[in-house]
Amino acid sequence: MVRSHLDTDILSEYLKGHDQTVIGHAARYALQFRIFTFTSVTVYEIVYGLELKTASGQLKKVLAWFSQNEQITPASVDYLAAATIKATARKQGSHLELPDCLIAAIAVRLRIPLVTGNTSDFKAIQKTGIELTIQNWREP
Repeated sequence: MVRSHLDTDILSEYLKGHDQTVIGHAARYALQFRIFTFTSVTVYEIVYGLELKTASGQLKKVLAWFSQNEQITPASVDYLAAATIKATARKQGSHLELPDCLIAAIAVRLRIPLVTGNTSDFKAIQKTGIELTIQNWREP
């Protein structure tokens, strides 16, 4: 297993504790690396979802969990790369959201795999020509 960073969907599933396959991968990862890596984009998406549900108890627990792990904030070069990814994908017929493009740009800059179950959007990102490595923890 290599150091990776988690996309929003996988981190959310892990925090909810519903998908046993995701939990198993996460447990093995935690044994080896001790902390999880994710982006501030993922923090935004998870906090937004919890705020929308008015889930203040869950939000408090999640914020504490975030502080015990590694959060990566996009740099200006990530925004430039994300814009290029999004524009290239659009020209190829794919409509991608900025958060996915930013998360991918960070993974590419850091040269670490992205753990996601959202493989269709990230495969569209790969088709733009960037070297993004994807791992899917929903698969055994």
